[in-house]
Amino acid sequence: MRGKRSMFVDMDESVKGNVVFGDSSKVPIKGRGTILIQLKNDSQQFITDVYYVPDMTSNILSLGQLMEKNYEVQMVNRQLKLLNEKKQLLARVPMSRNRMFTLNIQTEMAKCLKACVK
Repeated sequence: MRGKRSMFVDMDESVKGNVVFGDSSKVPIKGRGTILIQLKNDSQQFITDVYYVPDMTSNILSLGQLMEKNYEVQMVNRQLKLLNEKKQLLARVPMSRNRMFTLNIQTEMAKCLKACVK
């Protein structure tokens, strides 16, 4: 879930609903789309079906949604490892003192280059 519209490569704004938190509070979903993230090894990866939630103050990735897309999540020895479907390591995140895994994701804008072949 992301709160910034500019971080999305594409967006289906017809997707609506609510995100419900453990304390029963709700925030509205205003769309669903794709974000492009920059990985530590300078490669890029698309993450699809990310909810656009403008009222979110933090960006949250759902472990369940990542697993549905064949990402692998390993939580061992106070670390979270996120691997793609090719078993390539995308992120290794240490557990913080408050037992959270804070992943600093660098988002990128997709660029399309036009070529003219004669």
